[in-house]
Amino acid sequence: MRFTRRLWLFCAAVGAVAALSVPAASASLVGGGIVPSCGAKSYPFKGWGDNDAYCAFPNLGFESGRTAWTLTGNASIVAANEPWHVSGAGTHALQLGPGATARSSSLPVSLLDPWIRFFARSAGANGSLRVQVIFHGLLGNLTGLLNVGSLSPGSYSSWQPTQRVLSALALPLGTTSAQVQVTSLGTSGSWQLDDVYLDPCVAKLG
Repeated sequence: MRFTRRLWLFCAAVGAVAALSVPAASASLVGGGIVPSCGAKSYPFKGWGDNDAYCAFPNLGFESGRTAWTLTGNASIVAANEPWHVSGAGTHALQLGPGATARSSSLPVSLLDPWIRFFARSAGANGSLRVQVIFHGLLGNLTGLLNVGSLSPGSYSSWQPTQRVLSALALPLGTTSAQVQVTSLGTSGSWQLDDVYLDPCVAKLG
């Protein structure tokens, strides 16, 4: 999963169109009414040269157990944590055994919400971690499912922040919220995840 300048320029172009479509007197509503806001923002990936602001998915660090997450199969909350504690002190992480899936609760999204990013570690997994985004409309109806990439276990033998995982470009019309879904595709070992964030691209537009 590689982020390219071309995709960033697309994001900026979409943001510019959205801003121009709002009358000057109400332009400040972009990111707060005209464009849905995902909530308070922080800078968890600054230590890796990423100065963008991010919103946290509910129970992003799994410190409240399974709250706000739906776990299927051999999935559990374990005593582990990404070592940088970017969201504060923590002692728990999500663990996905072979075939297990976890789905977050929803965050508001728009065409200006293109990236998700989190921390991951392969605990002996012999297969990749599939990352998907599930889109919903205003009434909670399913509007689309996007396969946004996969993580290779060889690149995550220790805790690492993921690359920015693209979730825009294929955003279905009428979408107002999205969920992250991760699935372990290995047949042995497990994946561990911690601190799941959404990057609202609108912050880059000033």
